[in-house]
Amino acid sequence: MTVKQLIKKLSKFDGNTKVLCEFDSDGDDFIVKVDIDKVYKGDGFDDRFDIECDDDDVFCLIKLNY
Repeated sequence: MTVKQLIKKLSKFDGNTKVLCEFDSDGDDFIVKVDIDKVYKGDGFDDRFDIECDDDDVFCLIKLNY
């Protein structure tokens, strides 16, 4: 998803709607909902997984507060 696509999706909500992120950390269908800690630019490398990306790729990263 691009930033442009995310903005388009978010523009459908009331501007005062609180945003939460949800995820299933271990595949057991127990969903955790958390606040967003910060949004920033960074690379796509992950310490836990082998994600392919070029050294010069820049991403919009959303850090969850959990």
